[in-house]
Amino acid sequence: MSNEVGPQIRSISSVLAMYGIVIPEIEIENIVLDSRDVNQVSLFIAHKGTQESGIKYVLDAIDNGAKLALIDTDNPKQHGHVKETNAALIISFFDLERHIGSICNEFYRNVSSKLQCIATTGTNGKTSVAHICAQLSAICQEDAGTIGTMGVGFYTKDKPAEKLAHTINTTPDIASLNKFANLVKQRGAKRLCIEASSHGLEQNRLSNFHIDVAAFTNLTQDHLDYHQSLENYAVAKRLLLKQEGLKYLVLNADDQESHHWAQEAAKDMMICLCSVKEQTAEQLVKTYSQRQHHHQYKYCIALNPRFTPSGSTFEIDSSWGQASVSLPLIGQFNIANLLTALGALLMQGLSFNLLLEATEKVNGVPGRMEVFESREHGNIIVDYAHTPDALEQALLAARQHAIGKLVVIFGCGGDRDNSKRSHMGSTAERLADEVILTQDNSRNESLETIIADICQGIRNKSKLKIQLTRTTAIKEAYVNSQSDDLILVAGKGHEEYLELNSVREYYNEREYVKQLTMEFRG
Repeated sequence: MSNEVGPQIRSISSVLAMYGIVIPEIEIENIVLDSRDVNQVSLFIAHKGTQESGIKYVLDAIDNGAKLALIDTDNPKQHGHVKETNAALIISFFDLERHIGSICNEFYRNVSSKLQCIATTGTNGKTSVAHICAQLSAICQEDAGTIGTMGVGFYTKDKPAEKLAHTINTTPDIASLNKFANLVKQRGAKRLCIEASSHGLEQNRLSNFHIDVAAFTNLTQDHLDYHQSLENYAVAKRLLLKQEGLKYLVLNADDQESHHWAQEAAKDMMICLCSVKEQTAEQLVKTYSQRQHHHQYKYCIALNPRFTPSGSTFEIDSSWGQASVSLPLIGQFNIANLLTALGALLMQGLSFNLLLEATEKVNGVPGRMEVFESREHGNIIVDYAHTPDALEQALLAARQHAIGKLVVIFGCGGDRDNSKRSHMGSTAERLADEVILTQDNSRNESLETIIADICQGIRNKSKLKIQLTRTTAIKEAYVNSQSDDLILVAGKGHEEYLELNSVREYYNEREYVKQLTMEFRG
């Protein structure tokens, strides 16, 4: 275990002194932006936030034990002003929002620059790429951490992945991001693989965080309730190009949005182009270099994919070498995810031969096209797909492995982008033999309204069944299936809750499906 990062508890006084603020020596353990997470060794920063200002929660933070809080002031003369309340110091900080990242960076001793950090963004694939990256790194004897949708993970060779902490958001706030990076660094990680969401990028959650490699997977419809348009969504993703320390870029060249990335990338940035559709590397590089001739391009493409019940095989052609690859994951998009992960790690200098050996040992990410096998009935795939494109990719992948009937079970979240619901309905009708609509985080919205929205995209109602109770929908589909059928249950994946009427009830779909398939085994 490395101690290079330094002690957990240190004085915040020296950090604030860099900004012209003089206070007595005060030792803290962490920096917190959420008053609910404060303890007696926390510095609470009352940042403005997107919906409400943290200044409303300063007294809550003090009640929870904080001895020190920073609040924003738009008056430069107030900078450094100290007010004492209930034995706690409240310090005014001019233009605080702009400096939060640098304060966290200084307190955690530039931890992100001491790790080889890979940040992946895109509508789909972020989680898979991050975890494949970390797995490959660990198998190649370089321990790695992950931060994203599934929390904070730690990978080391020949051991199961370890979950170190939960996360509320895909990309945590900048204080939490530094804390988690510090945690995995102290565990001995050399590499950190993070998911960079559009929300996180637009809200500066990666401020002053050092990133070596940025990876872009794809752009499809999602989060339009927040971004208002696909173009705004795309622009938010490309904010990752402005990240501190960025040297390398890995692009899914099969997505046209990648041309915008290459066009906006710094001229001296090296770019790796990944593709599962191009037939020659020469044509791929030519297409990009004609548009953005100032970059140095490398490539990583998959040729002649062949799908088996347990995964896929293909040929890889890359700037680092050529080889035959056996990947124990389902779906062509997982080939694309692997190429992105390989491109990022190769850019950072890992051995091509070692990475190819490691690929055969990669495990699927929980809840991402995860197969639960059955003897008497159809196999069940649990996947997180909750956008039109993700559902389409999951169904296309499942179809490649299905011998008999393909059944899909899904719903849509309430109080979210409702424009995607009918699209998901039409996608399911087009690609599955049977469509079963059910509950999926209806939140405060009527489940019947959500189902009706999805049904607008389904013309052939003979394919359609509606069963509002999710576990019943899965069980009925399973017991009525034949052994060569395949059932895709989409939307929940790794999540461990259903949110109904603003209340989260415990629900682990992977656990339920595992028990169901085991219960009916002969």
